[in-house]
Amino acid sequence: MDWISKDGKIILLNRGIRSFGYGFISILLGIYFKELGFEPFLIGLLLSTAIIGGAIFTIVTGRYAAIYGLKKMLLFSIILSLIGVAIFLVTENFVFLLIAALIGFLSPSGRELGPFLSLEQAYLPFTVSDYNRTKAFSFWNIIATVAVSMGALLGSLPTFLQRYFGIEKILSFKFMFVFYLILNITALFLYTSISEVKFTREKIILTEKSKKIITKLSLLFAIDSLGGGFVITSILSLWFYSKFNTPLTTISAIFFAGGLLEALSYYLSGKLAKKIGLVNTMVFTHIPSSIFLMLIPFAPDFYLAVALLLLRQLLSEMDVPPRQSYVVAVVKPEEKSIATSSTNLAKILASSVGPAIAGKVLLLTAFSPFVIGGSLKIIYDVILYFNFRNLKPPEEK
Repeated sequence: MDWISKDGKIILLNRGIRSFGYGFISILLGIYFKELGFEPFLIGLLLSTAIIGGAIFTIVTGRYAAIYGLKKMLLFSIILSLIGVAIFLVTENFVFLLIAALIGFLSPSGRELGPFLSLEQAYLPFTVSDYNRTKAFSFWNIIATVAVSMGALLGSLPTFLQRYFGIEKILSFKFMFVFYLILNITALFLYTSISEVKFTREKIILTEKSKKIITKLSLLFAIDSLGGGFVITSILSLWFYSKFNTPLTTISAIFFAGGLLEALSYYLSGKLAKKIGLVNTMVFTHIPSSIFLMLIPFAPDFYLAVALLLLRQLLSEMDVPPRQSYVVAVVKPEEKSIATSSTNLAKILASSVGPAIAGKVLLLTAFSPFVIGGSLKIIYDVILYFNFRNLKPPEEK
């Protein structure tokens, strides 16, 4: 991999380490909160708070990254995450868990939702050439998805600990938080070895053109993420657990398989983008995925529901590397951290609304989160295509 620098390789490695943790945490969070005795609305509120925390610190780190450096903001974020996870280990109090969710960046979706997302997206283009930029984002996402899939297999470990070692249920879940803490400590040490990237100690002023582009993309990504917030992994896991009485071992296997399909989609996405363009890849792979999503709750049995979920997983993330590459390609170099933090902030804020609502509507009708989420995603695709099909990145001009 001589096409990417040493710093870029460390970013890829850390992405994998964090994502491995997200794999089992996203499956266990909703079920853990249920085992603590919280009702669905409070579970949704905790999951939403985790996402909101990511949004708040995306604002903070995005604002100061261009001035004080991306490395410093990455270190600040991982230390904050360590504090949040430590709180999860020592308390079961709802208020303290809200605080921990706010600063712990525990992903209830299995995907990056905290400040690391924007910071690494801004850092990665400086480790490769423009020609290899989309390739780098594809690898960044492939590594994350494979790691999430591997981590998902550990989602069944609490059951193993309970059955063969007689460990109490809540304690078996807390064991997973200990492991997650160790992963974050490893990530902290790796971040200390990368080079700093900063531009100026003056405030960055966006051009009018960039302001319009970033604003439009942010609004559109918000629509997409609002839809995605209704069907995050923790909600899907809870849905299978409640509707079909699916055991943790089976749920873990489902999301492991889904993650492998997502990894394949990232690989294919990079190749497809070079043939038909970034925007076309984003739109024409995303709409079929949303249709499969909307069909899941209408499946007459468990097996068809799983088949539809896996079909959705195969296509749902194909738009991600092109989207990430597109955002940093259509702005100036010094605007990259602002562009990534602004668009990701919009995504995170919008996605934070979904879980709380989904937790409530699941009590009313099991299909609502799927239909609402899928519909919003299709609306996003249509508007995106007609607004950005003619704005090309440098490599497509």
